[in-house]
Amino acid sequence: MTETRIDLSVVVAAYNEAAVIAANLARITAELETRPQVRWELICVDDGSQDETGGLLDEFAAGDARVRVIHLRRNFGQGRALRAAFDVCRGEVVVTLDSDLSYGPEYVYRLLDALDQAPVDIALASPYAKGGTVRNVPAYRRLLSRWGNRYLARMSSYKISTVTSVVRAYRAEVLDELVLTADGSEIQVEVLMKAAMLGFRVVEVPADLVWSPAKSAGGRRVSKLGVRRAIRTYLRLGWLSRPAYFFFLLSTVFILPGLYMAGWIVYRVVAATIEHLNLGFLAAVSQALSDVYEAHTYDFIISGGLLLFGFMMMGFALLVIQNRFYYEEMYKLNRQVRRQGWDPGSRHGDGPSANEDDD
Repeated sequence: MTETRIDLSVVVAAYNEAAVIAANLARITAELETRPQVRWELICVDDGSQDETGGLLDEFAAGDARVRVIHLRRNFGQGRALRAAFDVCRGEVVVTLDSDLSYGPEYVYRLLDALDQAPVDIALASPYAKGGTVRNVPAYRRLLSRWGNRYLARMSSYKISTVTSVVRAYRAEVLDELVLTADGSEIQVEVLMKAAMLGFRVVEVPADLVWSPAKSAGGRRVSKLGVRRAIRTYLRLGWLSRPAYFFFLLSTVFILPGLYMAGWIVYRVVAATIEHLNLGFLAAVSQALSDVYEAHTYDFIISGGLLLFGFMMMGFALLVIQNRFYYEEMYKLNRQVRRQGWDPGSRHGDGPSANEDDD
């Protein structure tokens, strides 16, 4: 029997969302029904919720054969939940939504239309793109997200404004080509990093990010530890995207003051050499070096140390670039091997499946 073609797969991963999940799924399906010509499926993942989320998902799925539920035995994280869903999606386009609908369900078709209207492979919902907005989000969270995304965008290979948004649309072949391994929110960066390696194109769709009053109130109770953790996450994700950038930056911090000090040393040596030219050129240079070193010993030592350490960091940066090149080549080779019929993994990567134990 021939399997029915699916135009669109919508993925929603939820963790402890019992208060809103049933209403939000109803909103999503109502939006999907606005285009009767689209054949769709809704893949819901219960990421080890400790409340009634799993039961509510099952109850909702019982009323519609197009809705399927995946239960993970514990809370693995956003990345693992999405990968579990990607493995079973049958749609020609896969759209991922956040379970609390901070971005409204209308972005399902806005992202789908963006793929249809331009020769691109991934469409991102972006509140920081021109025309996007952020509403009802606590000021410090907005500031952290804005600058964190600006930093990650700078680290990415695409000219985009938002990197961390889960609300995206992918052509199915993109997910078929990418070997994803991330378990947490870093999967959003991993997707863009590996998509860039394979030449997939990305477009941003201006979006309206709106926190519900309940979520906004909860956001104000987030501790400073949560803010520190978010900052560490942004820095780590940036490092994963472009590690060489950090070594180049560090090398600059040391090389520039080293060169400045070395310039002053050269200036003093030249001036002292001119004063001793009556001794002959080579003797004048030797005497000038001796005089300047005796008078400015610490300048010689500090300048030399700064330059040495700076050029070492630059060497590390070049090694990282070389390693990244080899990594990209191996990733592309793996893509070719998989296309020829041998599939060493799946979209889910090599991590344990939803029903395997960790031990």
